[in-house]
Amino acid sequence: MKSALPKQFLLLDGRPLLMHTIERFSTFDSSITIIVVLPAEYHALWQRLCDDHAFAVSHRIVAGGEERFHSVRAGLACVAEDQIHATSDDSGADAGTPGVEEAGPVAAGDGAGTGMSGGEGTRPVTAGDTLRTDSATVTDDILIAIHDGVRPLVSHDTIWRCFADAEEFGNAVPFIEPADSVRVLQGDDSRPLPRNEVRLIQTPQVFRGSVIMKAYRRNFNPAFTDDATVAEADGVKIHLTHGNRENLKITTPEDLAVAATLYGMIRQ
Repeated sequence: MKSALPKQFLLLDGRPLLMHTIERFSTFDSSITIIVVLPAEYHALWQRLCDDHAFAVSHRIVAGGEERFHSVRAGLACVAEDQIHATSDDSGADAGTPGVEEAGPVAAGDGAGTGMSGGEGTRPVTAGDTLRTDSATVTDDILIAIHDGVRPLVSHDTIWRCFADAEEFGNAVPFIEPADSVRVLQGDDSRPLPRNEVRLIQTPQVFRGSVIMKAYRRNFNPAFTDDATVAEADGVKIHLTHGNRENLKITTPEDLAVAATLYGMIRQ
């Protein structure tokens, strides 16, 4: 995307993409705590945009890292701190629900986000460099959903399936099936790959808190293209679940034009 601004700040229907993404989670469940991971140099700009658009969905802002991997770790560290404070808060205050200027879903790297939800009766939370060694003991019963901030058209059905399947299987990674033929490059040659053996992966990717916290304690590897590959490197078996085709990741001007058309259709 040839733009001076990061993609998550580009406008869809007159508002930044990231605002639409955050709202998909807040309208799915208003009790979700949202942590937005953004490069530190864009925090002031984001605050101005929130003021200009009267954006009042509660969310916390966390400084991102060099790679998406490091940004997600930063969000997870924030979640761990929230959980530790919540369990040690004798006053009974809700330590996981910060003020509007501090709280909300998590965007990591190019606008990806981390969301966290508990099991039945547990309040959902969203988040995205260091993790507390005692975090597993306070995150066993929560589900963390990591979502790209530039996927503003994720459906409530997809979010629900991801949380429900992660509750049952320990994790859930949404996918869609490719509509086009697929070929694999092999040097200067290529060979066809059966389309029914390929899945296109989306977000939110949802995991049990203790599992994804442990996986993200490992060192960065360029082979980590998403959270599923990080968890898989830690021995986690990935469970796939259905996503929604409109849940495209906006990376090009053409993607933005398609999203604008889809957004208009979805609102009708």
